Amino acid sequence: MIADLQTSTTSNFIPAFAAEPESSVVLRGISWGTYERLLDETGENPNPHFFYNQGDLLIMTLSPEHEDLKDAFTALVNLLALETKTRFRGLGSATFKREAYQRGFEPDACFYFTNEPAIRGKKRLNLTTDPPPDLVIEVDITHFSFDKLELYAEYGVSEVWRFTNNRVEILQLESGRYAKATNSLYLPILTAETLSEFMLKSELVDRYEWLAEIRLWATRENLK
Repeated sequence: MIADLQTSTTSNFIPAFAAEPESSVVLRGISWGTYERLLDETGENPNPHFFYNQGDLLIMTLSPEHEDLKDAFTALVNLLALETKTRFRGLGSATFKREAYQRGFEPDACFYFTNEPAIRGKKRLNLTTDPPPDLVIEVDITHFSFDKLELYAEYGVSEVWRFTNNRVEILQLESGRYAKATNSLYLPILTAETLSEFMLKSELVDRYEWLAEIRLWATRENLK
């Protein structure tokens, strides 16, 4: 549980936020210093997630459903990158923040493809000089009035996979805004339709059977 903290700019208190099934709260008028203190307080704890955008703070707790879908996405990327001989690196739900932007985020999962050589071997990233992830995965089960895509666009994340309403959207950055795309930039074997089918199937069978089916599909696609 996150302890109540008083912001440095207002007399409001951040409410206690218990780790219950998929819940979220958006707080307004939160200082950068308070955001950083919350990050320090939770440390390496993967729950909750924080998103900060120029004074607005989203705090999310993560449900088993959310984490199961995140795990499936991560396993799928790992498998298909291997099957298609695509070089990559995953940084999970690492915290990305930059005070000059007054913005920070913790994705459900993220991956480097084109920019992987630039961050290889680094224990910490400095977004003043280091590139952002190439791909961010967003599992949107709880809908809220907070635009995560604005954060990702500000940092220059070129592709987002967003799972919402039991569908996967592939969103690609074009002129500072995200537009829907048919195929992934980094794993072009994948379409939004195929991704949606895979993710729905992931909830119906065990992970071994699911990955075996995807591997067989990838083998067939590679032979075309």
